[in-house]
Amino acid sequence: MLKDFTKLLLTAKAAVDVIKEKLESRACDLALQVKNFKDNAGSPKANESKDQPQAKIKEKAKEELFQVLSEISHRAQISEIQVKGFIKDKLTELTNNALLDSMELNDIRAEIASLRAELADLKSQINLQKR
Repeated sequence: MLKDFTKLLLTAKAAVDVIKEKLESRACDLALQVKNFKDNAGSPKANESKDQPQAKIKEKAKEELFQVLSEISHRAQISEIQVKGFIKDKLTELTNNALLDSMELNDIRAEIASLRAELADLKSQINLQKR
C-alpha cells in the first residue's frame, strides 16, 4: 500500500510540474499569438486562419495530451528511481551501522569474558596462596 501511495504521490508531483511548465509555455505562446493577431488584424490572411479545420485542432490537442501524459509518466518514473536509490542508500547505511554496532558489542562481550576469566584465574591463585 505504501508503494502505491508513493507512486501516486510521485505521479501527482510530476503532473503538477509538467502542467506548470506547459501553462507557462502556453502563456508565452498565447501572448505572441495575441500580438501577431493585433498586428495582422487588418490583413486578408487573418480570415484564412479562422477557417482551419476542427479535425486538425482536435488532432493537435490529442498529440499535446499524449505528450503531456508521456512526460508525466517519464518524470514519475525518474522520481521513483531517485526515491528508491535514496531509500537503498539509507538502508545500506543503517545496515552498515547496525553491523558495526553488533561487531562492537561482540568485542565488548569478548573483553568481558576475558576479564572474567582473568578474575577467576586471580581468585584461584589467591585461594592457592591462602592454603
